[in-house]
Amino acid sequence: MKLTLLLFIFFVLSTAAEKKIFTTNDHVKVQMQAPSKISPAKVSDIKIFFTPNDGIHINTEPMFELKLDKDSHFEISGEPRYGKNEKGYLDITKPIEFSIKTKNGIQPGTYPFKGNLFYFYCSDTEGWCNRFKQPVELTITVIR
Repeated sequence: MKLTLLLFIFFVLSTAAEKKIFTTNDHVKVQMQAPSKISPAKVSDIKIFFTPNDGIHINTEPMFELKLDKDSHFEISGEPRYGKNEKGYLDITKPIEFSIKTKNGIQPGTYPFKGNLFYFYCSDTEGWCNRFKQPVELTITVIR
């Protein structure tokens, strides 16, 4: 009985969000987690986790930016939330969170969540910094 309950809880939790890993940057792996279903009446969160290679850090200034495609059925609500480490860089043990909501008038259905994530990362040992444009695409179902 306990095993059945644990398996059920694991299944529910594992299907509650879409997770996608992006590896287009050779120095930083990005994982995005979005709710698989959202209601037009609620604000939901997109979580972004960064895993930089050794010797690489993610800057918090300039600010991260998540720009959605102009024909998106979703929009960003407010500023991103994130933590800083003792050096003022991104605390990679916690995600960056962006609040999203559906645009007015969206009908129930499955829609792409597409756009670009912009961030700056630097090499601690080599002294260089780069801005990166990470294309992102997830799928979110809008429910009543």
